[in-house]
Amino acid sequence: MTKKSLIESEEVFKELFDNMSSGVVVYESVNNDNNFIIKDINKAGEQISKVKREEVLGKLVTAVFPGIKGLGLFTVFQRVLKTGISENLPVSQYTDKRISHWVENYVYKLPSGFIVAIYDNVTERKNAEEKLAKSKKELKKLNRELELRVTERTKELEESGEKYRNFFQQYKMLVESITDSVYALDRDWNYILVNEAAAKLVQLTVDEILNKNLLLLFPGIEETPFFKAYNSVMETKKMERILNEFTHPDGRYGVYEVSVYPITEGILCIARDITEEKEIERKLKKSEEKYRKSFNRANLYKNIFAHDINNILQNIQSSVELSSLYINNPEKLHTIKELYDIINEQVNRGKKLINNVSKITEIDETETILEKSEVHLILNRAVEYLKNSFQTRNIDIQITSPIKKLYVLVNKLLLDVFENILINAVRHNNNPNINITIDILRIEVDGKKFIKLEFKDNGIGISDFRKKVIFQKGTRKNQKSKGMGLGLSLVKKIIDSYHGKIWVEDRIK
Repeated sequence: MTKKSLIESEEVFKELFDNMSSGVVVYESVNNDNNFIIKDINKAGEQISKVKREEVLGKLVTAVFPGIKGLGLFTVFQRVLKTGISENLPVSQYTDKRISHWVENYVYKLPSGFIVAIYDNVTERKNAEEKLAKSKKELKKLNRELELRVTERTKELEESGEKYRNFFQQYKMLVESITDSVYALDRDWNYILVNEAAAKLVQLTVDEILNKNLLLLFPGIEETPFFKAYNSVMETKKMERILNEFTHPDGRYGVYEVSVYPITEGILCIARDITEEKEIERKLKKSEEKYRKSFNRANLYKNIFAHDINNILQNIQSSVELSSLYINNPEKLHTIKELYDIINEQVNRGKKLINNVSKITEIDETETILEKSEVHLILNRAVEYLKNSFQTRNIDIQITSPIKKLYVLVNKLLLDVFENILINAVRHNNNPNINITIDILRIEVDGKKFIKLEFKDNGIGISDFRKKVIFQKGTRKNQKSKGMGLGLSLVKKIIDSYHGKIWVEDRIK
């Protein structure tokens, strides 16, 4: 029966291993650490690397992946094998005669001496970045060419006063046909050229503007950045370009790029509506920020995930190795049962870890919808889950509440908040009897009504330094520390999405 339990635990772990979205390959060093053979590979690894597990097991990594040394990953393997320190290999392009793609690798060493590589195919992301950079480069080139043509044309007009005096008649049809607003002012600020687009912009007709004085037509304009640019070009004979955020008389918002050119008679102005371009630019910037945040989050979650999975693997590996020593000794059945419980708990930790990653991603990428829910009902479910998860621990939980039913605006993730807090209260408590008290209170802050839950336990407490960083992601620098993993990061994110607050209080210094 003990063997069967161990087999079942290994099957659960194998299911976890095979269903990770990242590729995972386990290697063993051979030839005096001068090469590595493939001991195992998960399904994601088969898909990313386009290999079949049964065809690569036991083969040299340099034979299966001949481009590994050029990638720099082989050197990382040797270094991690020697030092035992985990390493990241940033995004790099792997190429051989069979495949070519961009990958990111995280490498660490198991207690057994095996090397594990966790990797992701980031080719689509890399191609998108290169495409965006190429588009920006082409747009910049077009802008330079356009500016050069306009500058050359303006120079031609300045060099020939006679040609410019015929400008209005020669190019009247051209000016009227373009969608940009075009107008010209003489040195006394009188309009000497106006097209339909320019007149429409200020909701006047061409006749109402042509030959009229700018200062009389638009009182107060001399105090605007527009007029200062006009005056500067009149005096310096140098072109200027300004942006103007404009609200139309009908309430529509617009952004215009106004290019002011010196001409013989005064100045020529071309106002181009760039509202749509600015909106696209804003959306692109927002998209880039969202992508950058998503990328940083993915990196952060992956590092924490790899660290915690490594701890779980180490615990399972140690338990399996000890079990193999006692399996044929009837006197050690009780010890084997304890080791089985450890393996089972670690597998459940792995499941919870994957679930937490999924839920954190869901919070980051979707809008939180809240609904009215009863606190006690959710809390009791969390307490029941805790006791089922730690059946070998002596846990006493007392709940005090002024009212039997209390309703709050939350969603289904509140259950995860309660479960994670309670699990940490047990997991980090070495007392034989674990006492947890939950006080539920009604409070009011800035005129708003809230429900406050205080979780108290008889654990070792939390230092003042840890209190400051306990809910922050990525603060765990020591790879050997017993961190809270993604659990409390998830708790903080969920509470923030409810517009709530979570903190830690105790007397530890």
